[in-house]
Amino acid sequence: MKWIFYVIVFIYMFYRAVYGIKPKELNSLSVEEIKYGSDKHYYPAGIRKTISCKGANKNQKVEWVDPNGKVIKRVSKNRVFVQEHFVPTTTLRTRVPALVLVLTHATVDDSGLWECRSGDIKRNVSLCIIDPSKFVDTPTEVSVDKGRSITLSCQARGEPEPRLIWYRNGELITEDEESDKYRVMTKYNSQGFEGLLTISSLEAEDSGIYTCEAIQESPHDPSCANTESFNITLQVNYAPVFADANETEIVYQLENESVDVVCSASGYPTPTYTWFRDLGETLFEFPDERVNLQDGSKAVLTLPSNATISSRRYKCRATNQYGEAYKVFVIYKLESPSKPSEITSQEAHHDSLYLYVKWAEEMSFPVKAIEVQYLEKGSLPRRKIESLREGDWRKSKKVEIDLDSAEDVEADSEGFYFTLSDLESDTEYWIRLRAMNEAGESPWSEPALVQTVEQVETEETEEDTKEESKEEAGEGTEESSVPAGLAYSDATFYGVFFAGGIVVFAVACMFLMRLV
Repeated sequence: MKWIFYVIVFIYMFYRAVYGIKPKELNSLSVEEIKYGSDKHYYPAGIRKTISCKGANKNQKVEWVDPNGKVIKRVSKNRVFVQEHFVPTTTLRTRVPALVLVLTHATVDDSGLWECRSGDIKRNVSLCIIDPSKFVDTPTEVSVDKGRSITLSCQARGEPEPRLIWYRNGELITEDEESDKYRVMTKYNSQGFEGLLTISSLEAEDSGIYTCEAIQESPHDPSCANTESFNITLQVNYAPVFADANETEIVYQLENESVDVVCSASGYPTPTYTWFRDLGETLFEFPDERVNLQDGSKAVLTLPSNATISSRRYKCRATNQYGEAYKVFVIYKLESPSKPSEITSQEAHHDSLYLYVKWAEEMSFPVKAIEVQYLEKGSLPRRKIESLREGDWRKSKKVEIDLDSAEDVEADSEGFYFTLSDLESDTEYWIRLRAMNEAGESPWSEPALVQTVEQVETEETEEDTKEESKEEAGEGTEESSVPAGLAYSDATFYGVFFAGGIVVFAVACMFLMRLV
């Protein structure tokens, strides 16, 4: 019976401990999240904005404090005031206070850190209010004659007051003390801030898009900022100019095929084009229907396959209101390349060779690609090391190099340089090549003997290897120095601790019962 009494007392005390004591009310705060929008990070000045701060229990007192530390009053006539609501909790059993901050007409000075507090509990929310910059009396496009100077103007007004900077084609413009090209100034007038960019001695390449950027930064909150931009297109007026300084251009025509001759010049306003057949002292103008204008900037003259050999010189004229320019085109019959006269090695590496191929006379034909054959000298029978026959090239490797797409090809009037890759180190090669274009291919060149160099390898010293081995061995010793018996899990520790607590609690209950 004695033990039954102890059990009943233990259950009673446990019940009082769990259900008999009234839980203490906990205080906490939650503030409504600020959502400016997907493409903005501020609220425009003048809007009505409310922010709710909710407590955790019905007896909790909540108040709002502005960025200057002043408690907001519950006076609805004020521009900024608070009003209290009671909202249901998630369990719907009780209602808790929610204090709503109301800004009837938000201003830039409202930017900063607002605080909701209840006793010692505080929650802050950052508010950003900006009157975004507006550009006034600012032109979108300006044109000026080459050689003159111009001042681009950009006027912006907003709050906070904007700071103006300039960009050209996306690059920031800064004043260089060693150059008088740009001069940047800012002044204030009745319309707001005005940014001035002066460009001196205009050239054709000064044309482009100039961007005036207005940056607004709140003095109350460094993270509260906004940037607006305005683009001004500058066009420099100048007479037509050909990219190759009006030099005569050679155009090749395949036999029995038509050919397109393209005339294109830069200039502003966009030039107009006229084509002529050059007969010495007489220019015969082509009618407009014979000329195809492409993209408004190219005039294409199509010569038929039956064009006579005697009229293979043509002239193009590009004209605008600031001047004109002429370009001469000479038409040649396209012929296959002639045989290369020499191949020399310019620079040798362990896996590649930089070679030069030339012709005995100046090249009077275009070369679109080259076909290269090469084979190792050591792979040939000893009797053929110094002389090669056509049959020996059947075992050679081949590679075709497109001169238009290859990056390491350089041409001159007598030949061109190119790179032969994927070779073996310190190896002699026999090499020959032929040139190709739309008309055909040249005969093979005479074989040339070239050689790659030996590859230099960097090896690790024994001392470095030993030091790395010692470091790895040391790391392994440190890891294995921890006894496995000391690696108790957290679950074991908390299990023992909980069991001990139950024992202590039972002993305390028995002691209290003896006192009773």
